[in-house]
Amino acid sequence: MMKKVIAPALFSLAFIMPLGTAANTASAKTTYLPRSIRSHVFYRTTDGTQGGYHDKTIFKGNRMTVKSYGHYYHWNLTGLKRHSKTIYYGRLHYSKKSSQLIKIKIYSSKHFDFIPKHTYGLTGNYKGTEDFGAIIFKR
Repeated sequence: MMKKVIAPALFSLAFIMPLGTAANTASAKTTYLPRSIRSHVFYRTTDGTQGGYHDKTIFKGNRMTVKSYGHYYHWNLTGLKRHSKTIYYGRLHYSKKSSQLIKIKIYSSKHFDFIPKHTYGLTGNYKGTEDFGAIIFKR
């Protein structure tokens, strides 16, 4: 008689225990750029090797609108990870089919750079500087 009572109790405990001890999943929190960059207008300038960009860029959250040569281009940032107070890593989407891994280096609330992971002519990852390879944004 005792075996008949213990078996159903153990069987029900085996199904209840894993539910109570399951680990909580991480929240799906989006990382944004600092408030000093979001919802502001910046001007995209060039590094030392390119022609004279001076494109108006409006940031709203992780999306930006670039006005260049009379056309509007919509770029967005995904997968942002904060590495330190002044450095973020993420992916810049130029269109549905074109994207690039970038490093965002923030110098001040009025100046920051997008540095591509792979820059033509440089060896190594994220080696671009303001003299060669970076996209510079200033207010």
